[in-house]
Amino acid sequence: MSEIRVECYAGHRADERPLRFVLHGREFLVHELDGRWYSPQATYFRVRADDGNFYVLRHDEAQDSWTLDGFRAARGEPMNSAPIDATTKPGLRQHQRVRVPAGLEIQVAGIGNGLLVTGVATVIGLGGMFVRSRKQPPPGSGLKFEMKCPGLSFEAVGKVRDVTDTGMGVEYTALTQEDERKLKQLLVQLQA
Repeated sequence: MSEIRVECYAGHRADERPLRFVLHGREFLVHELDGRWYSPQATYFRVRADDGNFYVLRHDEAQDSWTLDGFRAARGEPMNSAPIDATTKPGLRQHQRVRVPAGLEIQVAGIGNGLLVTGVATVIGLGGMFVRSRKQPPPGSGLKFEMKCPGLSFEAVGKVRDVTDTGMGVEYTALTQEDERKLKQLLVQLQA
């Protein structure tokens, strides 16, 4: 992740949305806020800058720090700036994630590193999820699990990417076509 300086609009709360940012000494104006999502540790903003490209800016509120977490060049248009090294780093998020609304519970149960894991998904996307749980296998552990919510259940294989005191970030490594269809259906319902 690349360190950046960000200037934000402050409305009913500080750092409500980015207005401009400086990356590698170059200033970019934010023309459009294309998406916003949350994890337990940070808020993410997907913005279209004045160069036409899309940037994912991550704000760690506890440390009040900003990083570039993702980048996508505008389709059909060449980049008119130097390539950003963050696009090639492993582990960058490629999929938007959605916070699971209060009142909806997505149960997760499975086995990882010989440990029975149960919990509730609080943030979910096409590439992975954050699961609040009391027990977490160590990062790098494989995890075979089932997800259940009202009217929908599916299975997946994943990898524990990150562990916190309250849960773990899980990346999907194998989904059947049918289970991927169910996951997309769930995400559409969550975004509605």
